[in-house]
Amino acid sequence: MCSRQPTESTWQSQLAQWHDLILNYCRHYSIFRIDLQAMTAPGGSDLFENTRIKRRLSFETLQEVVEGMVGNGSAEWEGGSKGPKAVALVYWRKPEEWANLIWAWVNQAGMGNDIMTVHEIAHGELVADQPFYELDPSVLQAALNILVKRGVAQLFKGSSDDDSMGVKFFNSN
Repeated sequence: MCSRQPTESTWQSQLAQWHDLILNYCRHYSIFRIDLQAMTAPGGSDLFENTRIKRRLSFETLQEVVEGMVGNGSAEWEGGSKGPKAVALVYWRKPEEWANLIWAWVNQAGMGNDIMTVHEIAHGELVADQPFYELDPSVLQAALNILVKRGVAQLFKGSSDDDSMGVKFFNSN
């Protein structure tokens, strides 16, 4: 699997295997973004290198794999589709799923009508046992934006950085 297959049908099968493998690996290790250059460098990642047979996936092939993941919504290029295509956010859970988990926690914990900082949502003691604990800032922001669009949250700009940004959650009644 370390080299791109020239036959289109074989390549499509290989792409599907890579997609599943990357998503499962990232989920297992709670990886939210991959730097393609670092991952394909010698010793960069066990996922893309087989030292036993001295083979590794090329940067270009990994770019193609991630582009396919972008196409099916399981990844997004950092900097958008016109960016350098060197770093990607990997959605082993889509932002909508993270939004649902956060909203479920807000309701279960009775946090409706409370204001929290973005930092508290991702790193606070109250969420230490939640799946969104230590969530990547970009993924968290996307999830919070979904909650805002649903009308169940409002974002407030903080004083200095994104971590001090506030979020007010509204009661679901």
